[in-house]
Amino acid sequence: MSQRENTPVLDQPWRDRAGFCGVEVLDQPSGPIALTQRAHLRALAVRIKIVHDLLAAFADEHTPFPVELLAAQTRELVAVRLLLERYAAGDPGTHLAPGVFADPAARRDYERLLSLGRSGRSAALHVIAAALRETVEILEPMLPGLRAPDVRNVYFQLAASSRRQLRIVQAWSDR
Repeated sequence: MSQRENTPVLDQPWRDRAGFCGVEVLDQPSGPIALTQRAHLRALAVRIKIVHDLLAAFADEHTPFPVELLAAQTRELVAVRLLLERYAAGDPGTHLAPGVFADPAARRDYERLLSLGRSGRSAALHVIAAALRETVEILEPMLPGLRAPDVRNVYFQLAASSRRQLRIVQAWSDR
């Protein structure tokens, strides 16, 4: 990780077979972003942190597990946090430990999903698949209304990488 104007930025490559493949977030021009879109961006950051933290917990509990998804989720979270910082939207998960969430509803959602996935690897993969589907469902309706090039690019790439990750989880479920 390197620094750009006091902001941590992931070094290249941004892409692996499961992850974010957008261009450098801060190299894209900014644009207009509505207050509702800022709120959506914050909610997206929470959703990605939930998936990331679930992956980390399940990888510790179930072997083998698709740990390459954890690195992909980390890159996605960094990309969204760069946008939150760029648009001064505030990051609800900054400096929170894995499994810790500022929002009580997010904490309950994480704990519910974690308990569902603890019964075995198959259950954990099912939970991750459902969370990735929900991420796509959160992203896709927003795409047509995004005018800021940087936000539009990140949302598009996040939707694509979530679909790729879902295919990986489905392949692991067949093992």
